[in-house]
Amino acid sequence: MTTVVHTYKDIVGFLQQACDAHLGISSFAEGAIDYLDANSQNIKYPFVFLRPLSSLGISGNQRSLTFELYSLDVPKLSDQSPLQVKANTELWLYDIISYLRLGPTNDYGLSCDLVNMTPVNEAFNDRVYGWVAQINVTEDAVYNYCNFPG
Repeated sequence: MTTVVHTYKDIVGFLQQACDAHLGISSFAEGAIDYLDANSQNIKYPFVFLRPLSSLGISGNQRSLTFELYSLDVPKLSDQSPLQVKANTELWLYDIISYLRLGPTNDYGLSCDLVNMTPVNEAFNDRVYGWVAQINVTEDAVYNYCNFPG
């Protein structure tokens, strides 16, 4: 069991690291969902957006955080199928989860589970297609007054 407790900022950084390492993803952001809509003019697609949902807190020596992870893109050409865009954005979510499970962040004592996925078809700036996944990030650690919150 690790004695390092990662802050929320650390965990967001690990997810951003996964997106930065991915050749297919152009940008990453986190925050409230209205941020996504309000700044749609400045988004570079393909885009991954992280929205915090809840924390189950600490149970025993395990902390769990729940997020929504949006993987979004717009068709690049007028004849590109939204079906192909959805297929690509789904695979990118699996890549991000795999990076957290098997990549360099695996040494940090985190685990990431994909709970469910829902298709997205929204009009933010242009017609946006993709998926929103609910993920749980859990961390095993020894929590005491000496090392909390990290």
